[in-house]
Amino acid sequence: MHQRCASTLIMPKVWAATMKYFILLAVLCLANTEDTERNTPRNSAIIVASKFSLSQYAVEGMDYVMDYRLYNIGDKTAMKVTLDDRDAFPTQAFEIIRGLLQVRWERIAPGQNVSHSVVVRPRAVGAFNYSAAQITYYPSEDAKEVRIGYTSAPGEGYIYRQKDYERKFSAKLGVWLVFVLLVSVLTVIPFALWYQSKSRYDQEMPSKKSK
Repeated sequence: MHQRCASTLIMPKVWAATMKYFILLAVLCLANTEDTERNTPRNSAIIVASKFSLSQYAVEGMDYVMDYRLYNIGDKTAMKVTLDDRDAFPTQAFEIIRGLLQVRWERIAPGQNVSHSVVVRPRAVGAFNYSAAQITYYPSEDAKEVRIGYTSAPGEGYIYRQKDYERKFSAKLGVWLVFVLLVSVLTVIPFALWYQSKSRYDQEMPSKKSK
């Protein structure tokens, strides 16, 4: 009974964890924005950036997707904007499957936002710290000094061994299969009864008309 209840609560727990993560991300971005606005004079570009995972779990040998978002909340165009996250994903610990860990945009206009995604594949197993990516840019077209900033940091996570991941989370697939089976039964049986009744009615109608 306890196992059945735990399985039923899997999806609400995942949803709650996801909502909690996005609320935390919004708070971090807001705090970063307020701090930047206090310490940076206007009449310049101000880049705030976020970094977060689009994958629910990091698993050895499986694709792990990181997403980056950069926003220019200033009133000038940011020039030669560079995102560098090579230190967070060393090649001895991660294989780069798709995308680049160092990218550049020639300019980001005021109010504009850009995004970038990278797919990596963990080589190692265990705890891992997902640090912030570095952002560099010139705050205006005539600026001489480069400005340095950072994205939000996802923090410490855990990379599962593939066998452990399948053993621990494969139960969720079973829950979904049971759900689909129950829905199918509740849908197919009424439809079959209705179709049988309709067919019998269609067969009786011509005989009544002939009489």
